[in-house]
Amino acid sequence: MKGLLVIIIVSAVLLLVSLVVVIVTYSALPDEVERETALLNYEHQGSFDYLVHLKPSHLFGPEPEKPTPSPPQPSSPKYPAEIIDRFLMTFAYSFVPDKPVTRTYETVEVKAIVKSPGVENKELVLLPKLLEKEAFTASFTLGMSAVPSGSDVTITAYVYTTVETDTGPISEAFTQSLTMRPEGPLLEVDRELSLVEPGYTGGLIYKQQGEFDYQVQLKSDSPFGAITLKPSVTPPPASPTAAPPLTTLEGGQTVFTRLVESMDVTFNYSFVADKTVSAVTTDVEITAALEATGLWSKKFPILHTKKGGDFSVSFPLDLVGYLEQLEAIRAETGTSGAACMVTVTADVHTVAETQFGLIDETFSQAMKGTPKGNVLEWDQELAQSKPGSIKTSMMIPNPNSHLGLSVAEARNLSATMVGILSLFLLFLGAMYVRFKPPELTRFPKEVLQAKKTCREIIAEATIEDEKTIAMGSMRDLIKVANELGKPIVHQAPGASDETDSYYVIDGVIRYRYLLSMGGNEPAAK
Repeated sequence: MKGLLVIIIVSAVLLLVSLVVVIVTYSALPDEVERETALLNYEHQGSFDYLVHLKPSHLFGPEPEKPTPSPPQPSSPKYPAEIIDRFLMTFAYSFVPDKPVTRTYETVEVKAIVKSPGVENKELVLLPKLLEKEAFTASFTLGMSAVPSGSDVTITAYVYTTVETDTGPISEAFTQSLTMRPEGPLLEVDRELSLVEPGYTGGLIYKQQGEFDYQVQLKSDSPFGAITLKPSVTPPPASPTAAPPLTTLEGGQTVFTRLVESMDVTFNYSFVADKTVSAVTTDVEITAALEATGLWSKKFPILHTKKGGDFSVSFPLDLVGYLEQLEAIRAETGTSGAACMVTVTADVHTVAETQFGLIDETFSQAMKGTPKGNVLEWDQELAQSKPGSIKTSMMIPNPNSHLGLSVAEARNLSATMVGILSLFLLFLGAMYVRFKPPELTRFPKEVLQAKKTCREIIAEATIEDEKTIAMGSMRDLIKVANELGKPIVHQAPGASDETDSYYVIDGVIRYRYLLSMGGNEPAAK
């Protein structure tokens, strides 16, 4: 019965624990919790790329040419100003890439600025904006009636080119000027009629070529009549020598500052989202900065333009000029030992419309170069990204786990344990009630208590008569002998008897214990 009682107690403790778990899971653990959820994820991606064009050198080649005396330069052509009626002019332009492109568009406009002494400059539109395709030649006229005597005239052609490539559109600008200035009674026209500008954008190397040409038409009342004069053409040298191509270093290569001729930089930007966005506009501002960490800094604006969505912009970087200014500032401030840096920073302000709200953020990326002696070390990592998202708060099922169980599983398990343990306790209670021994009266209880308390000194015995007391066991007989201080007398069995008799004699009273082959003397009760 003691074992059954222990099981009942353990089961009761387990039931109590299960009840506590049920209370906790139903009252302290919520069914739902508040969580932030991303409605739309997006990412700004930017990358710089650059090409450094080097002077001829023994290190990279081509070998520097020895200086040779320059041949005398022919003078610019001059014409009698008083008898000139007009200039019949043309402007030719071509965009020459190093690899095929999909399509090229150009917008061309030609203007003239007339500068007269003591008079505000006057602007003449010689050729309104025209949209051209591929290479083109545009014609226009400059009438001398619109040019006061003794005035300087600067004719400028503005070309804006858009090139479609496999990687996206590229935008570029080209400007070329031709100047006419008075020389006494003559009008002198610049001799240089051609201009070539190299460029690099988005992995495309190219050059832009422009060329003016003109004819001078004299007045009808001139001594020569209404004739047309063409500019004289200076014959090329007998043995022309082509200029050696410049050596170009790409991103990641060591740049020796003394060998730098020019530098072209391209910045690429894209906006990527995992859901549809619309009306994406970008405003990009690119600046250069010279700085000595913690001491001084100076910024130089490079470009500021608006784009629609992803774009790629290219621009020349006046690296030689920046390095010269850096050395001049270090000498002026006496901070020649300070760590300095050349930084090109692109700040892109992006606005996009989504079904979840407006995205209005600024993404900034910098390309840093550190001059160390005569070496300029640019950043090796030229690509950068910035993730973002539009989030909202919402109630979701409680995802927390307890001992590897969800809230619902913990509740179900604890409730099941309570039910099982309750039924088990009822069963144990019924068993305990059924097999519980009858409750003793007061006298038997005291007898049992005395046996428990004085077990070592009580000897069980049965009184047979007034002089003989039968002991329950040899141990009980030994207790009596010890208490009386008497010896134990042994009587061996006789010929017809198989019983050994043991006695302790105290006066007329005998304490006896019989031990026989057939069985011991019944124990005293």
